[in-house]
Amino acid sequence: MKKAMKNLPQIELCLHIPMPAWLNEEILNSFRRSLDALLPVLLSVPKGSQHVLSTLPAIDIALVDDRTIADVHARFLESPCATDVITFPYGEIIVSCDTAERYAREQGLDPTCELFRYIVHGLTHLHGYTDATEEERTVLFNIQEPLVCRFFPL
Repeated sequence: MKKAMKNLPQIELCLHIPMPAWLNEEILNSFRRSLDALLPVLLSVPKGSQHVLSTLPAIDIALVDDRTIADVHARFLESPCATDVITFPYGEIIVSCDTAERYAREQGLDPTCELFRYIVHGLTHLHGYTDATEEERTVLFNIQEPLVCRFFPL
């Protein structure tokens, strides 16, 4: 039997906008439970070159709208447009509910699964994986997608 990992970062998931119609507190709570279960599995994957995940005491995940994430994107990454997720190496992940909903609708997907995918994407960045090139993106997605499939709570 595997020994439980000690000193895992605490995950704080907060909604900073009015609750979208497709989301509710029960789903957010199921995300929290799934992320707690996912974290030791992600940490068992070899660390990427920019790994900080296991060094963090906490991870703050902020669920926001497109306007908010576009503002953060402009201020910190000099790109004034909305995006799906922004990850800061000090343990903050900002995720756009609007982008998840829009992309899911365009692709015929479940917006809650797409939102969960964005959160896992941010955690994978904190584990040291980047997606600046096609090769890096493939490696990141090969870690991310099995985690989404295994831990998506619904």
